[in-house]
Amino acid sequence: MDKNNLKKQIEIEIENLERLVKEIILVTDRFTDKPNFIETRAAGSIIHDFYCGVEKIFKRIAIYINNELPRGYDWHTDLLLQMARPAETIKTAVISEELLEKLKEYLRFRHLFRNIYGFELRWERFKNLSLSAQAVLSELKDNLNGFIDNLN
Repeated sequence: MDKNNLKKQIEIEIENLERLVKEIILVTDRFTDKPNFIETRAAGSIIHDFYCGVEKIFKRIAIYINNELPRGYDWHTDLLLQMARPAETIKTAVISEELLEKLKEYLRFRHLFRNIYGFELRWERFKNLSLSAQAVLSELKDNLNGFIDNLN
């Protein structure tokens, strides 16, 4: 895969993430205090999808840089951590340490979401993720643009 193909694939995923951010805003604007169980489940699903979209971008970058993905039980965490470290062939990290810390919370939620029943979701546990998704996406886009600009 060449740089232009990678950039195009990232742009497609960014469009998908932007759509998810619009959806989470739509859902969270519907309630003023605490969402009902349907709104909680909808918001949880959107935040899960949001991180999965971020991870799709990181998978494509990992394949572009290393021709492979991390393996093993903790590969999701390893992939995220890899994005915050400069690679041998590319002297810049994909994301900042600050963004890494924010995305770790989304990854934790992704794991939680996949391992509990929807009726066990608690809005309080992921409220901040829902309300900060737009800002996180903006930061991600800035980081990705910087990364792509630094590619040879």
